[in-house]
Amino acid sequence: MEEYKGVWLKGGIILAFNLLADGKKAVAVGLGERDFYVDVEMDSSMSLAEAKKYAKEGNYEIKIEGKKARAGNYEVSLESDVTPSGNPKYFEILNISVHHPTPDKQYVRIRGVAFETEEQLKDYMNWLEKASETDHRILGEKMDLFSFPEEAGPGLVLYHPKGQIIRNELIDYMKEINASMGYQEVYTTHVYRTILWKISGHYEMYKDKMLIFTHDDEELGIKPMNCPAHILIYKSRTRSYKDLPIRFSEFGNVYRWEQKGELYGLLRVRGFTQDDGHVFLREDQLENEVKMLISKTLEVLAKFGFKGDDVRINLSTRPDESIGTDEQWEKAINALVNALRSLNLKYQVKEKEGAFYGPKIDFDIRDSLGRWWQLSTIQVDFNLPERFKLEYVDKDGSKKRPVMVHRAIYGSIDRFLAILLEHFKGKLPTWLSPIQVRILPINPEVREYAEKVLSKLVSVKIRAEIDSEEETLSKRIKKAYDDGVPYILIIGKKEAESNSVTIRARGNIEVKGVPLDKCVDAISKEIQNRDLTNTAIEKVKQ
Repeated sequence: MEEYKGVWLKGGIILAFNLLADGKKAVAVGLGERDFYVDVEMDSSMSLAEAKKYAKEGNYEIKIEGKKARAGNYEVSLESDVTPSGNPKYFEILNISVHHPTPDKQYVRIRGVAFETEEQLKDYMNWLEKASETDHRILGEKMDLFSFPEEAGPGLVLYHPKGQIIRNELIDYMKEINASMGYQEVYTTHVYRTILWKISGHYEMYKDKMLIFTHDDEELGIKPMNCPAHILIYKSRTRSYKDLPIRFSEFGNVYRWEQKGELYGLLRVRGFTQDDGHVFLREDQLENEVKMLISKTLEVLAKFGFKGDDVRINLSTRPDESIGTDEQWEKAINALVNALRSLNLKYQVKEKEGAFYGPKIDFDIRDSLGRWWQLSTIQVDFNLPERFKLEYVDKDGSKKRPVMVHRAIYGSIDRFLAILLEHFKGKLPTWLSPIQVRILPINPEVREYAEKVLSKLVSVKIRAEIDSEEETLSKRIKKAYDDGVPYILIIGKKEAESNSVTIRARGNIEVKGVPLDKCVDAISKEIQNRDLTNTAIEKVKQ
């Protein structure tokens, strides 16, 4: 797309001048990754249809003077180092958003593209449509899941209601997995005195990525990790060998101030949520604990369709710079190897790629586009128990140091969500879909029955809605497919009279005359089972 950026920028300038000619206060033009943008200072918003009126060819003698574009009495700021070029004639407006550069100003941002030929525009729009199937950033915008507002700052995401539904479903599932392993959920605050990060080593190792500030003559830091806080909970009372293993879990928000150029949608953000977990245990308990964690991790990954050759396991060994005794490292590595072998699992050894505090197991998954992603991790840690002088009272009354295991199965919930969106191309399994059923009444006469169907679905906690907009049935069906809705229930006079529905699923599979109760029961069971595919449509066929 680099070859088009000069034309896009010139198209944005023309659009800005068209706005200025109509009395609108266009103030700046810039380039995004795949479009141009024009910022317009306005007290109210602007519709897509209104913006499109200005997306047309303009006869302006444009002069570029530094960071300004001028034509006659018109002037806009340029927020790009690209040189405007070409003769753009064909425009398309892609999106309208609103942001506040200062407390007393509101900008309407118009995003669009411009090309010299109609064929180039058509080719680009076709490419964009295809890209929208696999780019989580476009999918997130299209499905109204999340946004990265200018006012919030780079790499800081806001989840919209539909996006939060997906997050909650992922969290609820992981809560069940954690409970099955004996984890106790905790909550820890976001800000701590920096003495905590100095003890843990993060102050030295992560200071360039941490947010550190001084308030009331005290230096404080926002957490990049959850583990030191979980250690403080462990240290809050005396622990006995009988108490171990102690397992804490937290869906903890952490902040790592990555470089601006490294940020990339949900895959690389500055604030994110981990499905974090820490286990405090005796050395003799390590192998069984790791074995359970490996099994549960594979169970979770399989729930999303990642299994067999689509999962790769790596064992990372002691790096040159490390802490702990040879005996501790040998015990830890043996525990990991024995756990993997006892489960008959293949793994690759990554020599000297372990953490400085202990060896680890990582899980890579391959998505539907053939890309590999590192997700889950299980890490053995001698460092933090030593730094914080953790203890438990053994059988003979002596005090011993526990071993610590760090684990995250999703890793970052935000990153995992991005991977799922791209893997499923926006067509998430029904249990994860923000809207699970959309009801389409054929005409207003069956609206009352449609409300009855909606009430029935909602009563069993199925996320459903009615689409009775003034559009044709075929357009509403296409919209539901485009929105990633797994099930469409079509209702006409015949269905209303027979207390039934016509059900459509992905792949244009349709079954007519399905009794309402049977339909609701089948969809409900699919959701409860967290099935990967549309199993309800197969059940209603029977």
